[in-house]
Amino acid sequence: MSQSMPLSLIPLLKQVSVIAVASLSLAVSSCQTSTSNQNQFSKSSLTFTSTTPSHYAVSSSAGLETLVKAAVNHNPAVTAAQHKVVRLEAKVPQMRSLPDPKAKIAGGSLAETAAGQAMAMVGVEQSIPYPGKRKARASAAQKDADAARAELANVRLRVAERVRFGYWDYYNASQMLRIQRENKQILNTIQEVILSKIEVGKATQSDFLRLSTQLAKTEQEMIISTQNINITKATLNALLNRPPQSLLPAPRRNTIASQGSLSKLLANAELRHPSVRANQARISAFRQKLKAAELDRFPDFAIGAQYTPVSSSGLSPVSNGKDQAMLTLGFTIPLWQEPRKAKIREATAGIAEMQAQLNLSRSDLQLRIQDAHFRLQSTRSIIELYRTRLIPDAEQALKLNQDSYAASTTTFIDLLDSWRTLLALQLQQQNNYAQLGRASASLKSAANLDSTSR
Repeated sequence: MSQSMPLSLIPLLKQVSVIAVASLSLAVSSCQTSTSNQNQFSKSSLTFTSTTPSHYAVSSSAGLETLVKAAVNHNPAVTAAQHKVVRLEAKVPQMRSLPDPKAKIAGGSLAETAAGQAMAMVGVEQSIPYPGKRKARASAAQKDADAARAELANVRLRVAERVRFGYWDYYNASQMLRIQRENKQILNTIQEVILSKIEVGKATQSDFLRLSTQLAKTEQEMIISTQNINITKATLNALLNRPPQSLLPAPRRNTIASQGSLSKLLANAELRHPSVRANQARISAFRQKLKAAELDRFPDFAIGAQYTPVSSSGLSPVSNGKDQAMLTLGFTIPLWQEPRKAKIREATAGIAEMQAQLNLSRSDLQLRIQDAHFRLQSTRSIIELYRTRLIPDAEQALKLNQDSYAASTTTFIDLLDSWRTLLALQLQQQNNYAQLGRASASLKSAANLDSTSR
């Protein structure tokens, strides 16, 4: 040391920098933290889309599965769930990292030692949590992120289910309009027959009025069906994150394949459904939080380094200006136990809560799968009954009544009743197809069979 050392800011800062580097190296090596440990949590590979509705293209030949895929890629609920995954994964390195080190600078009337006058004091300190605490907290954060990722898969399943529901409602409304248009043509044909019979005195004006009333009712139903088409299209576009009036392809009836045995569906859902995996991850997260809470009763440590430049121009005749350097070791005193006990109670209750939620999820899935499975079976039988017996018989009855009415061997009331019967059966059959599609959509969602949403 020189005989006089000015207390300027620049030399002190240089000294602090040197000491900080050396002390941090010591702290890092003592806790054996490596970059590879922090990199074990991979960055999210999720891709995000805008949540603002946009006029992106949908092919005029697109079918149901194409619309499902588009909704899964663009629906805001999916995008929000993706951001949640990224947000929670970003907490993992935060929980694993060491606290920031502290730097200290002291000046003023410092003590004078035999070696000379202490001019200043600089140092750094690094806190080191008790072994296992950071790992438990990081593991809990990772399990929370895993639960969010499983919930993302569940959101995709739900969005896909809603799109399928909306598509089959769209199909049903379109078929209602088609059938009513076709039946309006039938009524127009009957009207011509009535007019020809009135001219020869074989029909009354009341028959014509009844038919006119029925035509007006049919036109009313066509207006309602058109309105339902617009509503279902707007619903679908909302799920696709498109403006309500965006064009959609005409709906088509797909072949709905069998989904396997009920026992296999139930077993698969109980083990692999995203809602089950999400609750299992939450249970693991609370177990790690419980472990971290139990470790809180142990003290955390702090290591540091301190440097004091000393002047050789002290009052003592033996002053040699030898600078002082030291290492420090400290620890916290876990004195207040009530907050730690509360953390343990919180984590224990969280485990019990998530276990109950897991049981509830499995019970709900079993109910949804069985309901959808039995609805599929019964609806298939009903569709076959309508296709092979009810509708062919009603069509034959209408044809016979049309011929009989033209020959004046039956009344107009009988003819109108047979027409109404056929119309009701035709409308109900299309509703049966829509119900079959909805049951299939429910089963895919509950049994985790929708590969489009993964």
